[in-house]
Amino acid sequence: MSPLRPVYILLFFVAASCRPIQYKQSTNTSLPELGTLGIYTTYLLGNDYQPKTITNLFEPVRLQWEEIKIQKREIFIKKDSLSQTQKDSILISFKVLDKVGLLKQINADKELMKYLRKNEKYRLISQVTVHFPKAILQEVQSSDEVYLIQSKAKTLSLSLLKNNKVFNQIEFTDGKIVKFRTTEFCWGLNKRREPEIFDLVPDGTECSGDTYKSAKKVEKKNEFKF
Repeated sequence: MSPLRPVYILLFFVAASCRPIQYKQSTNTSLPELGTLGIYTTYLLGNDYQPKTITNLFEPVRLQWEEIKIQKREIFIKKDSLSQTQKDSILISFKVLDKVGLLKQINADKELMKYLRKNEKYRLISQVTVHFPKAILQEVQSSDEVYLIQSKAKTLSLSLLKNNKVFNQIEFTDGKIVKFRTTEFCWGLNKRREPEIFDLVPDGTECSGDTYKSAKKVEKKNEFKF
């Protein structure tokens, strides 16, 4: 074996580990919907997606959406689920805009909070990219605002508004999710000195101020002060 070969192998794994984490749709895998909570891990040789539950919403949460134009000349990885006809089209990215309103509802759900406090690996799906049929795509494009709503138990939907009036409701199953992003929770103490989620930050980003990604760490610091 050449003495340089181990160096090449090492450089390959270093380069691979430095690539940004991207969650993309494979042909036979359904990706989690916006507002889903769970554990999402990516490895060099594959992914481990463990959706657990959804956020219970009693009020609509405003979303930001944008078009992503896909041209034939763009290069896709082999595992990309989009067919060639879909690649020459438009995708829609939905992202949580009203983080304050969403956190208010998460913090108000006592059962969910108990669940999230157990494990700091839980993540929230805060952004998804979807390929819709042309008719639904045009409806999204014609909307003034888009909100994430709870249409029924354990089901989140998209509410489309125009001139301050709802004109349609669409489901994520009406299209195909091809990519998603996760956010982590930043915990702190509220005025009652109870652990509460203060912020959502992109996966891998540090919390700011006196907040932490572990609720247990917040609880221990509170006990230490007493």
